[in-house]
Amino acid sequence: MNRKMLIKLAISGFVLGAGTAGCASAGSAATEPARTADADAAAKQADKARSALEKGKAAKAVALAEAAVAGSPRDAGYRTLLGQAYLNDGRFVSASTALTEAMELGATDSNTVIALTLAYIAQGKNAEAVELLRAHDDTVPASDAGLALALVGNSEASLYTLGEAARAPGADARTRQNLALALALSGRWAQARILAAQDLSLDKVEGRMAEWTKLAEQPNPGVRIATLIGTSMRADGGMPARLALQASPDTRMAAADVPAPMAAADPAPVERFAPPPPVVADASEAIRAVELPMPARDAHGVVPVSDLPAPPKAEAPVILADAAPYRHAPRIDGERLRPMQREALDIATRIVPRAMGFDSKKPSGWAVQLGAYDSLAIAQEKWGVLKRRNAMLGQFPASSHSAVVKGRTFHRLTVNGLASRGDATELCRQLKAQGQQCFIRQMGGSESIQWAAKASPVRMASR
Repeated sequence: MNRKMLIKLAISGFVLGAGTAGCASAGSAATEPARTADADAAAKQADKARSALEKGKAAKAVALAEAAVAGSPRDAGYRTLLGQAYLNDGRFVSASTALTEAMELGATDSNTVIALTLAYIAQGKNAEAVELLRAHDDTVPASDAGLALALVGNSEASLYTLGEAARAPGADARTRQNLALALALSGRWAQARILAAQDLSLDKVEGRMAEWTKLAEQPNPGVRIATLIGTSMRADGGMPARLALQASPDTRMAAADVPAPMAAADPAPVERFAPPPPVVADASEAIRAVELPMPARDAHGVVPVSDLPAPPKAEAPVILADAAPYRHAPRIDGERLRPMQREALDIATRIVPRAMGFDSKKPSGWAVQLGAYDSLAIAQEKWGVLKRRNAMLGQFPASSHSAVVKGRTFHRLTVNGLASRGDATELCRQLKAQGQQCFIRQMGGSESIQWAAKASPVRMASR
């Protein structure tokens, strides 16, 4: 995907890696021993098309990419380029045609698959989009496939796929933003806001939420996809027939190479092979009337149930195969949750969201103090140890500030931003149940924070 388009996607939060539109030519070097004048001209047109896409001139890129395909019809890279140019120009019918033909020529990379998936979704072909993702499950990155599933309305599979990708080591901001958008599209706005704030400044979160709200309320899938990729949906009569893969000279030449059956040198007389005269069948003998016995009725004109004909019995039982859904998320029965799991889930869904609003410059709200140490370095080191030992602590912002007690300076280590005394008490109780000493205190806003650590990404599912 071109650079300008990728920037637009990053701004909107939709960062599907649909790839660089100017992918290298896939078929030219492998099938042509020497470049012809037409091939050289096609390569120049393709380079110009890529440059036009990077500058955001989608309509110009379409014309140049069409010229490249006309000059080298069997080149998979040029057809991929043409499909992505159509996609950037909001012509989704033409994009799906060009990208499908590119895949027929061997372009099965993740960029082409994702671009074709978007074209299908824009046309309301959700079943085709999901089937395409399933067929290339080992090729398409989970962060891209997960958001595409969110766009087709499969929230369960989308959140599971993106949640796994966000928890993987090395998960980047793009994956987290894709997960945040998927949460928003599924109606989980509070969680989406928390996740989006991990990579955005607070002044930009509200703008992001406003964009996603308009996106979620858009009923037209074509307009929705066009908005995501930063273009406008256009009337599309389809790709020109002269550029169709079946219409290319190489395809016609291959069809012409099939030998046609030759007529015999000395054919037999025509009458010998004349068809026999048609026989008109008498339908009166073949069609027979079958009289079915009428069921008896009672005095009220009702047929007793026992007199109604029973349906025929199946000769063999029908066995239905279990169809596993696409990356189905594991379910946990709410009645089987252990008390500890219930409390952890309550903290993750009720207390943690309110803890994300902590401001280190003006600390306020309730805090849970984990200890007091002789130096700031020891407090920081102790936080790393406690966070590794107890994953729940990493979901809260932490800080340290100094306090003088009886002439001695201590550096307090606290987790902050809890909205109420009850929340702080509940968190401290949980920590004590796991062997961690703590007590609650209220931040007055005048503490001078020496060091602060952001909360780690919130885990969306319990494993």
